[in-house]
Amino acid sequence: MFLNNPLKMYIYAYGLRAGLSFQFLKGWVDFLDALKRPLDWYRRRRMAKSVISGSKWRGFFTKEKGMAALAPGEIPGLENVHLLGQRIYEERKDEILKSSRGRNEYNPFHVLLNDEEVNAYPELVEAALCDPLMEMLTDYFSAVPRLQHINLWIATPDEANIGSNLFHLDKPDVHFVTVFINVFPVALENGPVTALPADLSHQACLETHYESLYYNGDGRLPDVNMLNHCSEDNLFRLIGPAGTGAICDTSTCLHYGSRCREGERVSIVFRYAPAHKIKGKGTKILPRPEKMTPVREMFLQAN
Repeated sequence: MFLNNPLKMYIYAYGLRAGLSFQFLKGWVDFLDALKRPLDWYRRRRMAKSVISGSKWRGFFTKEKGMAALAPGEIPGLENVHLLGQRIYEERKDEILKSSRGRNEYNPFHVLLNDEEVNAYPELVEAALCDPLMEMLTDYFSAVPRLQHINLWIATPDEANIGSNLFHLDKPDVHFVTVFINVFPVALENGPVTALPADLSHQACLETHYESLYYNGDGRLPDVNMLNHCSEDNLFRLIGPAGTGAICDTSTCLHYGSRCREGERVSIVFRYAPAHKIKGKGTKILPRPEKMTPVREMFLQAN
């Protein structure tokens, strides 16, 4: 973690040790990040006004809860993406499961498809940039964010709870929003994505001193600790038929996934973040949709 971005990590690690609040430190780091590209930061906020003006999806995904369920067929542009996921699964599963690609001591699932391989499936980019998702995300961030990556994950049976099997946040200083879509029906025994809404996660983080655990530890909360601060009834579980999905602020909502005990869980995963908070070439290698718009350009723009 320190090697990836030492300055920010030191600010958080030592600031929290000194008793400064996470929100205070985050405000300063956000300001410093925005200063790297102030014109782009401003341009994305200005564009947001036209994107969300009159949008029926405004308020669908709120900061209070940090998550929203997506029923099969509910979101135009996502109606058939699970069928594409099923085709990719059939084409690639044997090779990926044999190689155990992506799975390690911190990561309990296999990466069925990565950014480089998305070029063979441009329909995934179309789905990730469908108008309802772009409008929801722009409304949520009050700015046009960036698509960070498109993946397919497959979880297989395992009794061990490791890495992302435990409650955690995804880089709480970044503000990732992740869309998960079930490629096949998912039941409890398949290890569904499980998350605590943002308002309850905020309280649990305060009570467990989670940010200090993240920046000065491993950032994982065992159930025995977590369930002292919430109940099982508070948790959202992404179970349901193929095509069921959820949009979740995984930097704000404590969550876990891939506790697969039987069968498999196959998920399409789209991840987004504020443009000034991430960097890298990921979206440069993605195929461009036939119909490009200024907003889609912003979502795919890599610094």
